[in-house]
Amino acid sequence: MNNHKPIYRQIASRFSANTIGLVLALVATALFSLKAIWIKLAYQHDIDPVSLMTLRMAFSLPIYLALAGFWWKQGRFTNKPIAGFALRASIVGIAGYYLASFLDLSGLQYISAPLERVVLYAYPSFTILLAWLVYRQKPQAIFVIALPLSWVGVALMMWHEASATQLSNNVALGTSLVVASAFSFAVYLVFSKAIVSKIGSQAFTCIAMIAASLAIFVHYFLQNSSISLSAYPSQVYWYALNMAIFSTVIPSFLFSEAIHRIGAQRTSISGSAGPVFTLLMAVWILDEQVNIFQLIGIALVVAAVALLNRK
Repeated sequence: MNNHKPIYRQIASRFSANTIGLVLALVATALFSLKAIWIKLAYQHDIDPVSLMTLRMAFSLPIYLALAGFWWKQGRFTNKPIAGFALRASIVGIAGYYLASFLDLSGLQYISAPLERVVLYAYPSFTILLAWLVYRQKPQAIFVIALPLSWVGVALMMWHEASATQLSNNVALGTSLVVASAFSFAVYLVFSKAIVSKIGSQAFTCIAMIAASLAIFVHYFLQNSSISLSAYPSQVYWYALNMAIFSTVIPSFLFSEAIHRIGAQRTSISGSAGPVFTLLMAVWILDEQVNIFQLIGIALVVAAVALLNRK
């Protein structure tokens, strides 16, 4: 009887798969939004993007390896065609968590955390366009209104930040890098759906993140950094550890499960609270000032994402 079910199963049974998927996507978005804050704090100690990314994955990789081994022993990967999809999962993981992370961290050297988060929310637009091209999922008519609306919001924040800092070239460069990051993450969302449906979200996430970690380590060693990874202040390792656990490991599994439940498009456009969350955290932790242009820009982006999220 239902009365003898564990309490979490009784609660879960009252919600649909769509509702659970939406909640998972929103929690993942909130945790991912913290990433820009950790990065900005770490940059105060003169660490370069590749070294920070390497520390982040050095803390993350053992967790993924441990979980993969534990689930393998439990038999969760039995009777799944993992070998046949390992290469594809690795390529998608490298695109979503190596390339996207590198471009994002590089862009954050030039722009503020709130602007980065708003620009990064171009990925729902890219996700819908890619789904149209790859899976022939024609976007709704509202897309014609929502897409320009979101880009007006981004342009408004870009213009104000460039005017305030008088570093318009750097702002343009930083914004371009984050746009490229958003496109790379959209590739991850669109192409992961088919793989997750075959091997499950847990196996896919472990393979994707292990492959991304290895790609990051190769990049670091090829870079020949003049500063050893052990030479930074203790605060840097604390920020990298927080990035690894709360802005990498946990949301990566939440996102994969959300994609499995509600699909790439709805997962990508369900995170409309992300820019607002980042702005609040930037004001609280980084002491950044809120202005009317930021509020209007974020409002336009959130409105666009909300429109896209309508059935």
